[in-house]
Amino acid sequence: MTQTDWYLKQCNITQYVLRNSTVFQGELATHIDEKIRLIVVAKQKPAQKIYYDILKAIRLTEEQVLFLTPSQLIISADEVKIVTWFIDVLSNEPWQNNLTINTSDLDSLAKDPQQKRKLWQQLCEYENNFHPE
Repeated sequence: MTQTDWYLKQCNITQYVLRNSTVFQGELATHIDEKIRLIVVAKQKPAQKIYYDILKAIRLTEEQVLFLTPSQLIISADEVKIVTWFIDVLSNEPWQNNLTINTSDLDSLAKDPQQKRKLWQQLCEYENNFHPE
């Protein structure tokens, strides 16, 4: 115990420990550029062929996609007006908005025609969000 810790304890002052200090260092501050058309939330950046095939099918480049890990998603759902795709991540109920897509992991998605069909229907529904004219 440091002298400062001891002194604070003697004064009955509760010390709080910041769990995620990177928030204040700017590492997790998220800026959504105007060119972004899709937000992908996953534990790791997708590298599977199906992911790139989907981007190609909806005519988006990697520069138009913002990748975030679940801990980086610190924006409230009300502030996001961009389609957000959660890949193998359960989105928090309060975070849900009308532009949210949830899928299982991409390897399972690639093997399941029903999941692919459902994803494709959602992507078609949001087509105007990807390419507003």
